[in-house]
Amino acid sequence: MIHSLRFKMTAFTIGAILTAILCVFLASFSTISAETDRRSVETLNLIGQNTEESLEKYTESVEQSVEMVGSFAVESLDVAKLVEGGVVGSSANNDTRTVEQAEALDAYLAEYCASLQAECATVAAHTYGIITYYYYCINPDISTAEHGFFYSKVGKTGYAEQEPLDARTFDPNDMEHYTWYYTPIERGRPSWIGPYTAHFLGEIQICSYIVPIYKAGTLIGVLGMDIPIDTLVDQVSSIHVYKTGFASLLDDQGRVIYHPDLPYGTEPNLSVGAELLSQESNGDKLIRYTAYGQDRQMSFDTLSNGMKLLVVAPTSELNASTIGLARMILAIAVGIVLVFVVLILLAMRYITGPMLRLTAASQRLAAADYDVELDYSGNDEVGALTNAFSRMRDQIKADIEDLNRKVNTDDLTGLPNQRYFFQLAEAERQRLMSTGKSPVLLYVNLVGMKHFNRQHGFDEGDRLICAVANILANRFGWRNASRFGQDHFAIITSEAGLEERLREVFAECKLANDGKTLPVSVGIYQDSMETISTSVACDRAKFACDRRKSYYESGYSYFDAIMLRQVELSRHVINNVDRALAEQWIVVYYQPIVRAVSGHVCDEEALSRWIDPVRGFLSPADFIPALENAGLIYKVDLYVLEQVLQKIERERSLGLVSVPHSINLSRSDFDSCDMVEEIRTRVDAAGIERGSISIEITESIVGSDFAFIKRQVERFRDLGFPVWMDDFGSGYSSLDVLQSIEFDLLKFDMSFVRTLDEGDSGKIILTDLMKMATSLGVDTICEGVETNSQRRFLQEIGCSKLQGYYYCKPLSLEALLERREDGEHIAYENPAEADYYTSLGKVNLYDPGAWNGNEDGDDRSFLGSIPMAVLELSSGHVTVARANEPYREFLASRLGVSLQDQPDSVVLEAMAKCGDDGKWTKVTGTPRDETVVQAYLRLLATNPVTGAQAYAIMILSMMH
Repeated sequence: MIHSLRFKMTAFTIGAILTAILCVFLASFSTISAETDRRSVETLNLIGQNTEESLEKYTESVEQSVEMVGSFAVESLDVAKLVEGGVVGSSANNDTRTVEQAEALDAYLAEYCASLQAECATVAAHTYGIITYYYYCINPDISTAEHGFFYSKVGKTGYAEQEPLDARTFDPNDMEHYTWYYTPIERGRPSWIGPYTAHFLGEIQICSYIVPIYKAGTLIGVLGMDIPIDTLVDQVSSIHVYKTGFASLLDDQGRVIYHPDLPYGTEPNLSVGAELLSQESNGDKLIRYTAYGQDRQMSFDTLSNGMKLLVVAPTSELNASTIGLARMILAIAVGIVLVFVVLILLAMRYITGPMLRLTAASQRLAAADYDVELDYSGNDEVGALTNAFSRMRDQIKADIEDLNRKVNTDDLTGLPNQRYFFQLAEAERQRLMSTGKSPVLLYVNLVGMKHFNRQHGFDEGDRLICAVANILANRFGWRNASRFGQDHFAIITSEAGLEERLREVFAECKLANDGKTLPVSVGIYQDSMETISTSVACDRAKFACDRRKSYYESGYSYFDAIMLRQVELSRHVINNVDRALAEQWIVVYYQPIVRAVSGHVCDEEALSRWIDPVRGFLSPADFIPALENAGLIYKVDLYVLEQVLQKIERERSLGLVSVPHSINLSRSDFDSCDMVEEIRTRVDAAGIERGSISIEITESIVGSDFAFIKRQVERFRDLGFPVWMDDFGSGYSSLDVLQSIEFDLLKFDMSFVRTLDEGDSGKIILTDLMKMATSLGVDTICEGVETNSQRRFLQEIGCSKLQGYYYCKPLSLEALLERREDGEHIAYENPAEADYYTSLGKVNLYDPGAWNGNEDGDDRSFLGSIPMAVLELSSGHVTVARANEPYREFLASRLGVSLQDQPDSVVLEAMAKCGDDGKWTKVTGTPRDETVVQAYLRLLATNPVTGAQAYAIMILSMMH
C-alpha cells in the first residue's frame, strides 16, 4: 500500500502542503525568535547597566573620598621642611642627612601625619562602607622612624588605631602580600587593588583604593581606604532576572567574587571565548552558553575597577513567549493539514484508479510474464504509459541475452569471467568424468607483464592479453577458458595430450602480437590427485604456477604432493604466526658482512628462522612467502627489528664492538602498516642511532609499485636509515631503478658470484657493474662468497663488502657471543675506521679510469693490462692492502719478489714525492739492480685511528 502511486501522490501533496505551512511557520518563528533574542539582549543589558551604574556610583564615592584626602595630603606638605630635611632638592640624600635634620624631619612628619589622620577620620566617617583608612609606609628613603598611621573599624565602635607597616620590610617580588603598595607606585596614579584577604580584619575579602603621594617629584608614601567586598556583593546578590536568572561579579582575572552557586575564588564554567570576555562589554552581541546542563544567555560590563559584572538568565525563560507562540501556530497548522488530507484522499481515489490497474499488469511483467496484456487505451498519461510498457516488454526480451553475456564475460577479452567460469568449469568437470576422462585445472600467467607495460604501454599490454586469450580460447574452447584479471587466465580441460597442446600454445604465443610477447607460465592441478571444489583447484594450480616465477621462459609445473605439503605448511604458518612470535619459535640468526679490504666484520644481516615444536626447523622459504601472501610478514619483520635492537644493547652492555645491522623488508610490509614510522619509532625508543639499522629492499619490491616504493625509500633515507637494494641484477629493470631511486648500497645477487668460475664473461660483467656503482658513489656487497679466489677477485674489482660461507654461516646470537668470547670470531671493525676502509675498498684494480680520472690520458686497452695495487704505509713499513693479478706477476717475474717482500726503501722514496692533495704523482725508482720503474702514485686516505696512509699505485713502464 505504501508503495502505490496513489499513496505517493497523496503523500506528495500532503507533503507539499506541510512544507508550505512549515516554511511559513519557520519564517514566522525565525522572525519572532530574532526579535525575542534582540529584546532579551536589551533586557539583560539594561539590568546590567542599572547595576553597573549603582556599583560605579559607590566606587566613585570611595575614589572621591580617597583622592580628596590625597589632595589635602599633598597640599599640607611643607616643601621647605622637606628641603631642610634633605628629602627634596639638590641636597636630597639620606646618606648625608645629619642627625639633627633626621630628628627635625621625623618631628615634622609626625605632626603632619597627625593633622592628616584627622582629615582621614572625618572623610572615612562620612563615606559608606569604609572599614580602614591609612597613610603609612612612609618612603624608607625619607624616614626610618615615622611610618604613618593605620586605623581599622572594629564593630560599631568606630576606628581603632593599628600599628602602621614598615616599608623597609617589604619585598618588591612578594606581590601576593604587597601588591597594594607597589602597584599604584609603579603605575604612578591612584589604583583599585583587590579583592584580597585582609588577615588583620578576620580574613574578610576587601578592595583597596590607594593614592601615591608625591611632592616635588619624590614619593612620600601611599594613602588609601579599604572597603569590604560585601558592600559590592550586596548590590549584586539582590538582582533577580526572570525566575532563576541572577547577576554575578568576577575580578579582573575572571575569578568569582560573587556567584549564587559558586564559592569565592573559583572560575565559572563559561563556554565562551576568553577574547570575547576581554572586551569592555558584550554590546549588542547575543552570548549563549551551556553550564551545568542548562542553556543560558549572558550580558556583561567591565567596571572602572576592572571587575566584570555578569547578568545571566536561562534561555528557556527568556524565550518562553516565543515557545508559546510557536505552539499556537503549530496547532493551527495541524488543523489545516487534517482538513486537506481528507480532501486529497477523496481526489486521489478517483484519479488513480486506471493507474492501479496498470500497476497490477506491470507487476506481472516484472515477474517475467512477458505475455501479460496491457489493455488500457485512454489518451491520457496513463494510456501513454501503457504503450511505453508494451514497448519495454518487447525490448526486455531482446536485452536479456545481451545482459547475461555482459554479466558473465570479461570486457577486454570476451572470455567468461571468474564467477561464471566456476559454474562452467564445475559442469565441464562433471561431463569429463562422466565420459571417463580426467579433468585438469590450468592457471596461466604471463611472465613480466608489469615490465612489459612500463616498456610498451598499457594499450600494447592489452593487445597482448587479447592475443593470448584468443590462442587459449581457440585451443581449449571459449567456454573452458577464463580471464581472472590482469594477465591471469584459468582453463578447464582433459588431461589427455595436455603437454603436447601446451607446447603448441607456447609456440603460438611466441608469435603473438607481432612478436611483442612474453613467456607463458602454466600451473596444473590434476583432479586425479584429489577431487576438490573448482575454486580450490584453481588456487592449487596458481600455487604451482607461482613456483615458476623465477623462470623467464614458457613452461608448466604440476601441483604435486610436495606442493600440497607446502600448502598445508603455509596454512600452519599463517594460523600460528602469533603464537610463534609469542613463544619465540622464530629465532633471529646473524650472518657477518666483511669489509673486503680489511677482512673485518663491518655489518651483520639479520635472518629469521622458524623452529617449530612439531615440524622442526623451517627455512625462510617455508614461511616467508606464505606470510607475505597473507599480509602478515610485517609482524615477523618488526619482531626481527626488536631482536636486533636488543642484540645491539646487549653487545654494548658487554663492552663489545657493535656494527650496523641490516634487516629485510617485504612488499606486503608497506601495505600492512606505515613501516617507515613503525621502524623509526622502535629505533628511537631504543636509543639506537638510525644509521645502525640498514633497510634491505629487493629489486622485485621496487617494481611492484615504483612510485610508492620510491617514496618509502626517500622517507627512510631522509630519516637517516641507509637503504640497500637486495638481489641487484636478478630482475629485468635493475638499471631503470638506479636511474630513479638513490640507494646507499647495491647487494649483488649470488648468481653473479657463481659465474666467476665459469669464464671471463662473468668477471667482465661484474667488473663493469662495480665500476658503475663506484661512479654512482654507492657501496657494494656480493653475497654467496665461498672460495678464496672469489674473495680475491671481488676485492680487486672494488667490491666494498663480502658475505658468504667463506667467512661464516648465519649464527644465533648466543653462538656469536660464544665465538667472540672464545676468540674464534672474525675481528670486528672499529667504527672510526669505516670511512678509511671504504675509500680503500672502492678502488677498482682492473680499471685505472675509475680512480678519479687519469691525468696522463692512458686508456685501458684490455682487462687487467696495468699492474695496480693499494699500498698501506704504517710505522715506516709498506704492506700491500690489495693488488690485481698483473701487479702480482710484475713483482714475481720482473723484480723476483713476492707481495710480502715489498721493497720498502724504493716505495717509501716514491711515497715521499707524492703530495697529500690526492692527485696523481708520476714517480721513477730503481727497486732492483739496473731496473728503472715508472709509476703513478696517489694518496687515497689516512686511517684516523692508527695514522696509516693508503696509496694507489699504477706501474707504467720498466726499463733496464
